[in-house]
Amino acid sequence: MDYKKEVIEKRSNVLILEEPKIDVSIFKKKSNSKTFKGFLIGKIKQARDDKNTELVILLGELYKKYQEFNTASFNPKKWRGKSGVQFIEQPEIVISIRFRKKEPNNKPEEVKLELLREDINNVILILNKRNKDVWIETSDIAEELYHKEWKLVFSDRKKHIYLVEILNYLEYKGLIEYSRSGKVKVK
Repeated sequence: MDYKKEVIEKRSNVLILEEPKIDVSIFKKKSNSKTFKGFLIGKIKQARDDKNTELVILLGELYKKYQEFNTASFNPKKWRGKSGVQFIEQPEIVISIRFRKKEPNNKPEEVKLELLREDINNVILILNKRNKDVWIETSDIAEELYHKEWKLVFSDRKKHIYLVEILNYLEYKGLIEYSRSGKVKVK
């Protein structure tokens, strides 16, 4: 580290330099801090009160580094590109196309899901039995569509994603309002 050298004497154009002495007594004082962070803050305050600017700067830099190491954060890399959903309508099926990353560092891949018109019509029949402008639980729709308890449908990832994609399609067509919190309202 570079320490500012102090001039001790000046004798006939010859300078005698000496390293500054750090007041180590500041580290001998007893502290009642419970954490290392508290300890550092206390020592910075003591150095400030003793007007030891160099020690305040040094401890301040240590404190900043301490904060960097103890700050846990997760910043996933965001990607730009194709997003949203595209629906291709055919007589017997509707193809849903999305771009998804399988792993955070991978490139987005095209994911196609074929929705059978028969299943879409079955969901529409279930929704037609309900009153308009009333929120319906997605779990009720799933139980009636698959003839299984909601837990069994929800735990079967393929069935759950399939139903959600049908609901996304019906929302795209303007037939329903779909809340991702698990509710559907017929328009």
